[in-house]
Amino acid sequence: MNPRVLKERARHAFLVLLMLVTISCGLETHYFKDRVNEVSQERVARRYGPPHKVESLQNGGETWIYYDRGSATASYAGYAESKYCRAYLLSFDKEGVLRDWNEQICRN
Repeated sequence: MNPRVLKERARHAFLVLLMLVTISCGLETHYFKDRVNEVSQERVARRYGPPHKVESLQNGGETWIYYDRGSATASYAGYAESKYCRAYLLSFDKEGVLRDWNEQICRN
């Protein structure tokens, strides 16, 4: 096959992959936004696993914290560590229902 065609196909595949990754990341925040006052701790745990950190709230509820630290990125020189880190803070009431959520850059 023509090297120019191969290069163009590889570029196209990369752009499609990049688009899919961008879309999938955006959908996760919509999961929380669309389920405030609806989803339970049990359902969140089934979807994402146990939280990385749990903090008790004064009202008897809990804040669950999940960290998304990204992954290493490839470059021409090899692999470089990603400095990407987002924290998702999910606030549940004492009945275990999601009442609020927040996304922020990790502090550490």
